[in-house]
Amino acid sequence: MMRETPWVAPPGLEGVVVADTAISDVDGAGGRLTYRGQPIGDVVRNFRFEELVPWLVDGVRRPNVQPLVLSLPLEPWPRDPMAALAVILLHLGDTWPDDLDEGCAMICGLPVMFGRVVGTDGDSVWDSTAGVAEQYLTLITGKKPASVQVRALDAYWVMAAEHSLNASTFAVRIAASTGARLPLALAAGVAVLSGPLHGGAPEGVLELLDAVAERSDCPEAILEEKLQRGERLMGFGHRVYRSVDPRAQALREVFLDLVGTEPWADLAVRTEQAALRLLAERHPERVLATNVEFYAAAVFKAVGIPRLLCPPTFALARMAGWTAHWSEQHREGRLIRPLARFRTS
Repeated sequence: MMRETPWVAPPGLEGVVVADTAISDVDGAGGRLTYRGQPIGDVVRNFRFEELVPWLVDGVRRPNVQPLVLSLPLEPWPRDPMAALAVILLHLGDTWPDDLDEGCAMICGLPVMFGRVVGTDGDSVWDSTAGVAEQYLTLITGKKPASVQVRALDAYWVMAAEHSLNASTFAVRIAASTGARLPLALAAGVAVLSGPLHGGAPEGVLELLDAVAERSDCPEAILEEKLQRGERLMGFGHRVYRSVDPRAQALREVFLDLVGTEPWADLAVRTEQAALRLLAERHPERVLATNVEFYAAAVFKAVGIPRLLCPPTFALARMAGWTAHWSEQHREGRLIRPLARFRTS
């Protein structure tokens, strides 16, 4: 009897729907992103990160969420910040609350716990009653941030909290489908996000801005040289969004408040304008708009986040979406178990 050959998904599961969700919707062709039906621009304007986390989980807004911050042991933590974040989650596994509301409070407190592990000398000026974004910046930079810097980071965290079924979110849902507890599922998400093909895009933008900064009087020159060498201008164009990246638009509104107060903000705006002109001239047939990684990198630089801490800063934001997907998949209650097709090499 011939063995029936099952349908085989394309590499990377491109175009394959594997879950139903009420958390977010990505419309690449239309250039739209919504969280629970609300456009991302409205969400960025109307939510702080502490409010966003529980709302993403169940759609109910709680304006007075108090972050839950636990003491961590004084021990040698991994030098890799992403590994340190994963270890923090594993350490908290024994004390992680089963109540989902308390779990959301723990997610809100994670930036503070992580900041105390990897930070420098911020304890001397750290205000434990401040918002999470302010506490985080204080702990990792060693100084009290300006209010525009706090707002920029908080807006970035809200904007980066969720983006449908990307690789790390899928990993969290797979873990949830096995019945894994939330902190261990989140650690799986951190592991997947540590790969440079998923969470490393801002690094390329920072390198681009560094190169432009060396000749800040004429950003067009360095950009033109890169294009002539066949190099990509990192931060422009997107795999999913075929028009504008709505996340870039939402973050740009907040980022412009930094212009005139942070030299890197002015440099980023001039670089963006020059890059868009050059790309439009070279590729009039394509829409190569600014993507979210450009403004994410510019925000990181302007608010003083060290380059090594850019990936975990992203991961701390995405914890919100991961938690919502863990909860949704947990309710589904079915193990994710695809097939593999055997073939000889």
